[in-house]
Amino acid sequence: MGGDAASAAIELPATGDAITVAALKTELLERLAAGEGVRLDARHVAEPSTALIQTIEAGAAAFADKTLPFGLLEPSDALCGAYETLGLFTALMSRIVMEM
Repeated sequence: MGGDAASAAIELPATGDAITVAALKTELLERLAAGEGVRLDARHVAEPSTALIQTIEAGAAAFADKTLPFGLLEPSDALCGAYETLGLFTALMSRIVMEM
């Protein structure tokens, strides 16, 4: 990883199954408790789930409440499509950040 906490990226899982979503939730909660911002590397998401999107959105809200940086890097076409299907495409677009 390297760099400051705000630029530390978490790679999102290729599939949004219950196990990987639970692990993501745990990691987000740890970063939140440590007062660290986070970026989610979303380029390899191939099979997103509603649970994965709910976890991302809940994380975004929690980090915003603590005024900590939160963003998505390079969301995959599959993730973009899932957000669009759920009517959340605008939310996704507001979360995308550019890598430095």
